[in-house]
Amino acid sequence: MKPVSLAQETRHATSTLFLVPARSDRGREGRHLAALLVGETERDHALARRGAHPDVIELAPPEGKERVGIEQVRTAIRATQFAPVQGRRKVCLIPTAEALTPEAANALLKTLEEPPREMAFVLLAEHTSDLLPTIVSRSRIVRIAPTEPASVRDRLLELGYADADARWLLTVADRAGEIDRFLVEKLDVGALRDAAQAQIESLGAGDLVAAAVGGESILRQTALTTLVARAARRDAPLLTEGIRTLASQKREALFAFLQDLLSVCHHAARAGAEGSAPRSGAPVPLTSHRLRKTCVAIDQAHRALSVHGPTEAILLSLFLSIGGGADGR
Repeated sequence: MKPVSLAQETRHATSTLFLVPARSDRGREGRHLAALLVGETERDHALARRGAHPDVIELAPPEGKERVGIEQVRTAIRATQFAPVQGRRKVCLIPTAEALTPEAANALLKTLEEPPREMAFVLLAEHTSDLLPTIVSRSRIVRIAPTEPASVRDRLLELGYADADARWLLTVADRAGEIDRFLVEKLDVGALRDAAQAQIESLGAGDLVAAAVGGESILRQTALTTLVARAARRDAPLLTEGIRTLASQKREALFAFLQDLLSVCHHAARAGAEGSAPRSGAPVPLTSHRLRKTCVAIDQAHRALSVHGPTEAILLSLFLSIGGGADGR
């Protein structure tokens, strides 16, 4: 199968929702994504990346306000009455889609129900739960993998961290403020992993899930890989007590858990596909084939929960899918 570029993947979608990591520069990221859709030429792309393309309409909260209002959305919709000035089509970019007021979100929804032919909508959010489920269901969803800020990595290396440990920490400590404690002084990452593993081994299914949802970064990562291992062998306590504990979490915590689980499996699958050694930390005990299928299952669970499906049933299906069939496939 030939690789498909992001531009090809989203070209025919009226609305694309990009799920971005917490530390992303939404404005910069959004303009780069809009550049892929607005036109074919390098000049189009360069103008869009600078925020100066006449066919890219960027909706952000006005100065002094926190929300994107209905009049801003209506202005963007009215622009569809006119042909693109320079590009192939117009693009409406909403870097903080969760900032839409309820009225603005409903106005956008009506447009997506009867999509304009020459307008593409690019929405950025951290979680699908931040938006109306009906907007999510009418959008193509693309997850943006966490990036590794060069400046933070350089600071870790300057403190004496090994390169593999620095890269791993940037992947693991990806929630707001989590990386900060590693930047004060060099910590023994190996000892921290060993301590987390020892703690996890003593936990029952319910406490394991709680650590995978809300533990500190290294403990959370260790809990996630252990959870995958136990799901792969159809561990009965995990499929009963563990799922009940997980289903009792708030929706925001559930979506964050699924995002973390996807990140763990995604990085493991990519390392397997590239034939590279896994980053520091416990390996995920699944074949590359099963990892890819697990990534798809996590995405399907995310979508099902977004439209308020039965939580325990969705999570049970996900955990059963991690183990695959009788042959492990």
